Amino acid sequence: MRRFLQWSGAAVVILLAGVLVDSARATPSAGLRHPVRRAEAAAPDRRLGSAVLLQRTDCSGNLRLLDLLARSDVAERVQLRVIWFVGPATDSVEIRSLLPRWTRSVPLKGVPTRVVSELALLGHRSTPVIVMYDQEGRVRLTSQSPRSLREFAGLRRAIEGLTWIEEL
Repeated sequence: MRRFLQWSGAAVVILLAGVLVDSARATPSAGLRHPVRRAEAAAPDRRLGSAVLLQRTDCSGNLRLLDLLARSDVAERVQLRVIWFVGPATDSVEIRSLLPRWTRSVPLKGVPTRVVSELALLGHRSTPVIVMYDQEGRVRLTSQSPRSLREFAGLRRAIEGLTWIEEL
């Protein structure tokens, strides 16, 4: 009986260690979460959050995803919280002039290195990229800018699906 209790105790300890390791792996890193969480603390909002990563060389056709976020049916459920840019700080003036007027109130910030590395791990090697967050600040979707009308419609449906899920 004593041996059985020792083995049972050892099994419980191993199981708990496994749970701790799994939970540490599942915890999102601060890279993609940090800038959006800071913006949420300043202005709590029940809409889903989003961030866009771009660079000065992105043409206006690549920025169609901003048009998607400006649609009234999407804008009432998704808020663009930050626009990150890749490149020198001097690019921010030119980038701001290329952005639609409605984005003037959205913070434009240089992208943290950790965000670039995490997006690269997810397979994103070019810009623009959209990152969608749930109400707790967890990453729910990342996507390159749509290249065709079909991809644009698909991204719109994916975003609508996310907002529908979060309303449950």
